[in-house]
Amino acid sequence: MKKTLLTTGLVGMLVAATAAPTTAVSDSGATALPGTGAKIQVNAWHCNVYADKCSFKTSTKTVKGSAKYKVSKITNTATVKANGWQATLSLSPSGTYVSENTRRVSWTNKNTWIADISGIADPGGSMNTSITTCSDGGAFKAGVKAFASACAND
Repeated sequence: MKKTLLTTGLVGMLVAATAAPTTAVSDSGATALPGTGAKIQVNAWHCNVYADKCSFKTSTKTVKGSAKYKVSKITNTATVKANGWQATLSLSPSGTYVSENTRRVSWTNKNTWIADISGIADPGGSMNTSITTCSDGGAFKAGVKAFASACAND
């Protein structure tokens, strides 16, 4: 499920210190955690309008109905890619180097319901660079496991 969210913020450097609306790009995915009645949800988000750097966030959550559902292990992997001719990417946190334009950051929590990652992407290269942010998540409890993915794309 892909959606565009409208938020309000400052578009510094584009409009000198003037408040203006900006948009965010997001995607989510979900799958059942077998035998538990719970599901695993993953989310990926990044800014859509930026002059230099772009914030991103990914998360993996387990829920049962509308309640948090604690699992023995939950993981989230964020993969951020700069798209465009000769695109490059710097990331904070730095993450694992995949290629000139792609970085990966992982996080694992135990005995809880959420694992999330957030940071700043700094794409470079061509003038028409865009960003793709993907979230891959997994949850484990009592011998069962489930995985889900989501990718936010401009």
